This record gives sequence, structure tokens and C-alpha cells, in this order.
Amino acid sequence: MEAARNNVTNISQFSRERQGGGQHTPLDDCRERSALGLKRALDQALEQAKLKLLGMAEKAMGLDLYHLYMDTLELTRDHRAEIGDAFRKHYLQRFNRECRRDAAHIRKDANCSELSLQAPDDLEESLATDSLANAIRNACIEELFGLDQRMGLLIDDPELTRGVNPLGPEVISESLMAALNDQDAALKTRLLMATQLSKHLPEPIGEIYQDINRRLARQNVLPTIRTSVRRAASDRQPGQQIGAEGSDVFAMLRQLMAMGGGLSAGPMAGASILGPALPGEAATGMAALRSDQIMPTLNRLQRGRAAEFEQAGLDHAVLDAIDQGRGQVNVLHGLRNSRMAGAMTAMDTMTLDIVAMVFDYVLDDTRIPDAIKALIGRLQIPVLKVAMLDKTFFSQKSHPARKLLDALAEAAIGWDAGEGHEGGLYRKIEELVAAILDQFDDRIEVFAEALEQLNAFLAEERRAAAAAMAPSVQAVKNIEQAAASRRVAHDEVQSSLLGHPVPSAIGAFLTGPWQRMLADIHYKAGEDSAAWKGALETMADLIWSVAAKVDRDERKRLVTMLPSLLRRLDEAVGYLGLDQQGRDAFFTSLVKCHAEAVKDGRLEGEAIPLFDVPAAVEMDLPELNDPVGFEPVAAAVEAAAEVPALIEELAAATEENIVGEAPDTAAELGRLKRGCWIEYQQDDGASVRAKLSWVSPLKGLYLFTNRLGQRAISINAEGLAAKLRAGEARILNAAPLMDCAVGSLMERLQRHAA
Repeated sequence: MEAARNNVTNISQFSRERQGGGQHTPLDDCRERSALGLKRALDQALEQAKLKLLGMAEKAMGLDLYHLYMDTLELTRDHRAEIGDAFRKHYLQRFNRECRRDAAHIRKDANCSELSLQAPDDLEESLATDSLANAIRNACIEELFGLDQRMGLLIDDPELTRGVNPLGPEVISESLMAALNDQDAALKTRLLMATQLSKHLPEPIGEIYQDINRRLARQNVLPTIRTSVRRAASDRQPGQQIGAEGSDVFAMLRQLMAMGGGLSAGPMAGASILGPALPGEAATGMAALRSDQIMPTLNRLQRGRAAEFEQAGLDHAVLDAIDQGRGQVNVLHGLRNSRMAGAMTAMDTMTLDIVAMVFDYVLDDTRIPDAIKALIGRLQIPVLKVAMLDKTFFSQKSHPARKLLDALAEAAIGWDAGEGHEGGLYRKIEELVAAILDQFDDRIEVFAEALEQLNAFLAEERRAAAAAMAPSVQAVKNIEQAAASRRVAHDEVQSSLLGHPVPSAIGAFLTGPWQRMLADIHYKAGEDSAAWKGALETMADLIWSVAAKVDRDERKRLVTMLPSLLRRLDEAVGYLGLDQQGRDAFFTSLVKCHAEAVKDGRLEGEAIPLFDVPAAVEMDLPELNDPVGFEPVAAAVEAAAEVPALIEELAAATEENIVGEAPDTAAELGRLKRGCWIEYQQDDGASVRAKLSWVSPLKGLYLFTNRLGQRAISINAEGLAAKLRAGEARILNAAPLMDCAVGSLMERLQRHAA
């Protein structure tokens, strides 16, 4: 147990560490060690390639081949530094991009048709890139097994479903090909270089992977790697109908009832479901109705004129329930024990028994609120008539009456008494039920018309709910975009400082206020903006300006650069909100740093005191709240132009499976789809229902609302999975009502017949 506890890693810990501040994270350590190690490995591989190419040129058969070998040798020998610097730049860009899982750069596997559309040169480069990646992967299979899992954990993508390993062979090979493309060399020269590197790079890369695996394990990032098998959950919901679409379910039910001799009636019944009344005889010893009177009698009962039919032998409680429209009472059991049942054919009697038991399930279904259940219960006699007229009602899921019952129950799951009985969904269902009771004799199309009206009403409600929910969704999007901007800023600062030591005063400035400014610019303007590109350029110039200047050309370049750099830095400290005292302190320290940089080429920056940064540099970005419990979501106020697009997106959202990104949440969250309902306990112990309305693509926060898109709450995957495991929340069964009812009845009959 102790070993198991030692292997538990906080899934969101590393993500939170990257949100801001200058702290050094395990991901930063991976970036630094891999970038430095890969550059050394590339330098050694280029040296080995140079010696190999020299021998190949000496043995070349033909002038063209000789020139190819010599051109590649020249590229290897004379441009080694440029290739190394370009590789470092492209590698850090791709590493950061894969860590962020940028939506714009999600990878798609190319198929053969896509390859055939590429230009020949592009195809050759693509194949060379793949070949280099495969060479690295084949040489490092064991190391990558653990590294893929650890890096997946650090970037909140444990299964690497949204991209590749930031340290993986694909990133390295693409960065290397991009670096070669930056050189002024012919395609054949670059391809030959890639071929040589694929022979010399994989082994040292394996050593780099081993080192990073050891360091991550020491930092408690999956210290023990275990294999696991993902188990698929059963597709069958509890109580779901047995039997395929179109099978003769009614015949199966009849057979099971005959084998079992019937079942005892539900709680509302007065006798056995297959009680003493047989076709053609009365339950009470009184004269039976004629069979041709059954449907007209049901029609009149359906319309609520029950008082006229005491002569039919109906119990007074049943008559009162029909007369007062009390749908909570199963009136079909009362009909079964009346003289009316004696006039029915054997087939109709069994149909009555089956429909009565179906409504036992319906009226006992805890998913449906009692008020709506009472309305649906008023359809007992119409549904009985449908089943008597058309036995495919039991087997065809597309039957209009069956689809209507399913739709009514599904719509009712999210209804609560707070909506009231005077409008909205309750009034619509009441209106549709009243129309069916009034209009349905034997024209089953009445149910299809009611279903069409209900669907139109619900579609309008969904659009209104999307409009109500949009500000809350936008608020979560803003929070997550701010978090992503902080990660981007953090990664850019760390990448820029990598391999470039700076005085501590400048380092503190860059990892503190400058990083927060970058996050603010990225959040408000984006990566393609001039402000973002200018801030990165200014940061690079600042870092270079305080580095040791070892020759006259570098000092001359510094003198030329300083006016523009100081002007840009002055604008930046203004953006940061530094007061005059803070500005003076910063520029005083910067002057000292420049003086040290040009002083005999020695960098003595540690002697320069740090300057205080006032609280005014804090940027006004939405703070990330990673809720492990249900937390209210405040609505965002956005530009009017943005709202319609978001509303359309939310209204058009289709159901899709949502699986928690953390491995330990998949079992609990694998059944969740957008539109699913859960029931959870509030702090006061009251149970509340909420619909999964949206899942954020960046961070995986789950946004729940009520049926009308209001009362938005959010929770993260780990928190929701924990509540489901603890029984503090449960996913409501999403199976259609009639599937559940018929399936439950069939299971009861099978047990009884066994």
C-alpha cells in the first residue's frame, strides 16, 4: 500500500505550476535539459557525418555523386553552428506548442490520398522526416514507454490523444528538417544530411530520454510505470430493452406470461394481473359488455366521463382517478378487474396486462418528477388503445406513441417545481396530453403530431437555454484562455533565457513583471499581433544587450541598438504601470548591467542589486479556478458581436462521449455525454439535478446548468469523478423510458418463468 501511495501523482499540480510566476517546473527542466542535450548530440552527429561524407566523396563513382557528397560535407563543416542554432529555435517552438496543445496545430494523420496531392519535393521531405522519426523511435522504444506517460501527465493529456510527446521523435525530426530548410542548400543535399543524421542521432537521444526519465521519477512524476488495460463499459443501460428493433417483443412477452402463469399486480391493483376474469365472463358475476363495446367505452373513459360507467364494474377509486385526471394512479389494474375485461378477447386481455405493468414502471420511475409523471399517467388509456390497435408498439422504437412517451420523459428529467404549472414545459405537456385525450380514437397519427409540436417547443427552449448559458460559457473560456496565455508567456520567457545567463536583476524582471505583461498581451491581442511579436523581440534584445560583449563589433551593435531598446522598454514599463520611482530603479539597474557587459567582456551582474517591483504590475486577467467541487460560474459580459456565434455553437452541439483526461477518471466519466443529467447533493443535503451543457476543450472543466441554461456551475474532471465514486453525485440513466419499461417487464417475466 505504501508503494502504491508513493506512486500517486496529483494530476493538476503540474498544470497549476505553469500558470504564472517565475517558479521552475518539471516541464521547464525537461525543456532545458532536452534542448541543451539535443544540441550537443546534433553537434556530435554532424561531426560523425562529416567524417563519413569525406570517405564517401573519396569513393564516389561519378562527378554528380561526388559534388553531392562534397556539397553535403560543406554544409556539415561550414554551417554547423547555424544548423545548431536553427534547430534549437525550431525545437523550442515545437516543444512549447505541443505542451500547450494549440488547437490550430492539432496533428492529423496523412492518408495516401493526401500524400499523393503533395508536390514531389514536399513528399520527399515528408518521407525523410518520417524516416528520421522512425529511426529515433525504434532505437528508443523502452525509454519512450515511460517518457510518453510522464510527459502526458505533465501536459494534461495522459493518453497523448491531442498531439505527440513534446520530447518525442516527431518533434525532433520536424525541428531538424526545419533547421536544414533554413540553410541555403539544395533538396538532395538536405535529404542526404537527414539520412546521415538518422544513423548517428538515435543513440545519444536515447541517453537523453533515460536522463529525463530518471529526473522526472525523482520529482515524483509517475515514479513507477505500470501497464494498464482500458476496459470498455457495457453499452447496455440498466433496464434497457432486450431484443433488437423489429423483433416481435409482444409475442415474447405473451410467451413469457404464459410460461410463468402471470405476475402479481402492482401496488394499485386489487387482484392478480391474470385474475379470475377470463375472456367472455365477468369479474363480479355481472353481465359482461359486448366486445364491440370495448373501444367506444375506452374512448369515453379516456375523455373523463367515468361516472357513466359504474355498470361496467369499475372500482370507485378508479372512477375517481379517471374523473379527476389523477395520472399517478394505475387505472389499468382497475380495468383488469372490471367486467370490461370480461368482454375483451384473450389477446386484448393480455395486452391490458402488459400495458398495466409497463405503466407500473413508468409511474415508479424516479427520473420523472411527480407532477410530470401525473400528466404522462393520464395517457394510460390512449396507450392501451394504441397497443390493442397496433402490437408493433412494443417492438418498434420508431412508433409515434412510443417516441412521444420517450420524449416526454426525457424532457421532464430536468423540470423542477420552481418552474411552476402556469407556463413553460409543464403547460406544454398538459396541452399535448389534453389534445390526445380529446382527439385520439383510432388515428395513431395524433401521437406523431403531438411529438412534432413537442420537438418544436423543445428546440426553441434549447436555443433560449443556449442564449442564457452563453455568458457563463464565455466566462469559463476567458478564464481558460487567460490560463493558456500565462503558460505561453511562461514558456517563452524560459525558452528565451535558456542558454543565455543574465544578471539576477534582469532575470527577476523577466520572470516576474515582464512575463505577466506577455500573458496580458497574449490574452488580449493574440500571437499574431504586432504587440506580441514586438514584446518578444524586445525581450530577445534585452537579453542580448546584457550579455558579455567580447569584441568591438558587439559593442558597436549595442550602442546602435540602445536608443530603440530603451524607448521600447520605456513603453513597456509604462504598460506595466510602474511609477516614477519604479521606472528609475529599473533603468538604473539596466545601465549598470550594460556597463558590466562591456567591461572587459566580463559579466558581473550578480553584484547589481535587485530593484523592487510594485504591485501595480499585476495584470487584470481572469484567475483560473480549478474547482474540485461544484462552484457557481459568474457570467461574462462580452461584445455583442461575439454572442450570436457562441449561441449558435452551443445550440448546435451534438451529444458526444466525454471521457476524463486523467486515467483514474475514465471509469466514472466514460458514460457522460453532453446533455446527460446528474443528481448531486448540496451542502444542505438537498438533491439537485443539473445537465452537462458544455465541456471546455482547453482544461476539461465540466459546466452544468439547469434545463433552461441557468444556474451554471463548474467542476473539474477529478472532482466530478470523486463525487461519483463517493456517491455524492450520480449519473441519471439516459436510456429511453419505453426501452427501460419493456426491458424491465421482460426481465421480471423471465425471472418468474424460470
